[in-house]
Amino acid sequence: MKKRDIFLATFEMDAENVIKKHGIGVEFNQFCISSTLFDVRRDLACRAMQAQLDRLGLKAPGDTVCHGPFTEILPEAIDTEFVELALKRVGQAVDGCKKLGVNRLVVHSGYYPTLYFRDWHRDKSVYFWSKLLEVCPEDFHVYLENVIDPEPTCLLEVVEKIDDPRLELCLDIGHAHCATEPKYTVYDWIRLWGKRIGHFHFHNNNGTGDQHNSIFKGTMFIPDVLACIDENCKDEATITVESRDCDRTCGWLKANCDGSEGWSDYELEEEEASSTGWFDQSDDADNGLTNEC
Repeated sequence: MKKRDIFLATFEMDAENVIKKHGIGVEFNQFCISSTLFDVRRDLACRAMQAQLDRLGLKAPGDTVCHGPFTEILPEAIDTEFVELALKRVGQAVDGCKKLGVNRLVVHSGYYPTLYFRDWHRDKSVYFWSKLLEVCPEDFHVYLENVIDPEPTCLLEVVEKIDDPRLELCLDIGHAHCATEPKYTVYDWIRLWGKRIGHFHFHNNNGTGDQHNSIFKGTMFIPDVLACIDENCKDEATITVESRDCDRTCGWLKANCDGSEGWSDYELEEEEASSTGWFDQSDDADNGLTNEC
């Protein structure tokens, strides 16, 4: 598999020790809750994030990604004052990144398909993210992430209409696997978004809910997902682990996204392997997995 930089979200269990153990980067989650971005709280959060970098021996920007606020961030809101407040909050996250020297920010799409029409969301998102880019430096990257988005074309159209190299897509494969309309698979998301993807979030589930399991616990066959990524996406695309049980996931990804051919089992325990079907890929294996790419 192609060599890719691996990061770990800081909300995961024992994140600092896992980052140190595997020599990977960090995706900060301190800005996820909008109220953290009030001026005094943001400064405190930035100091805590810098202290964490120092403990880990990591440096911005290369070793870092930051997750932006996702509470009450609705680009498609009908109340224009609400939209302006949301822009202010995400802009404050950009300011926080600047203070830390971080130049990559993941942001949720904010789409609620039960409340807003698809094309309304698309058009209002074009306005919203275009306005955000006005306060982003030229070397800054904003990654627009799918959450409960039911299909991949809407966000793709947003990025294509804005057509700014600073705005790319973050494909959360776990969200795509459990929240997508049945006619789309995670492989469809990868193929359709292709080289517009700058970043990935990795975790697994059984297709019924956003479980944030390890990559070994769920009905996605991660080796096939990675092969599809290598075939369709740019070499520079990076990966953040968002599995709450993250140690073995990080080790396996670090061992396999290293530019070498073949797969490393990374000390995968026999019980864990057999429970996923990863090493039983016969035609009659009852594992719910398919090689579609």
